[in-house]
Amino acid sequence: MPLSWTIDHDIRTIVATATGMLTRQDLDHYLSTLVGQGAVGYRAIFDVSRAGLDLRSGDLVALSQVTRSRKPEGFDGALALIVTSEAERELAAYFVGRTAESRLCRMFRSVEEARGWYTELDAAARR
Repeated sequence: MPLSWTIDHDIRTIVATATGMLTRQDLDHYLSTLVGQGAVGYRAIFDVSRAGLDLRSGDLVALSQVTRSRKPEGFDGALALIVTSEAERELAAYFVGRTAESRLCRMFRSVEEARGWYTELDAAARR
């Protein structure tokens, strides 16, 4: 499978990494597994920097709808997408645009940048 992930329930965070060609079926499996693992609404770092994406605009629309709806009360559910190629950035920008109104969602070039964003969010929440 071109998608692997770890779930840290203590800090309510998922780190997913894609390699190879990522399909809608892979993402559907990932999302359904999160439900089974009790991780719906967790923050997620989703790294597709080493993957190809076999997704259509309709897939992105459906995935963004699911993502927007999965933010239970008490979870910030911030989503960080790690993308490096221009093609990935275009797809990610479309997804961010469809998702960001109800869930924090941004693009980054590295996992370290995404973790820095989470640190900023945590600092702002403590103020």
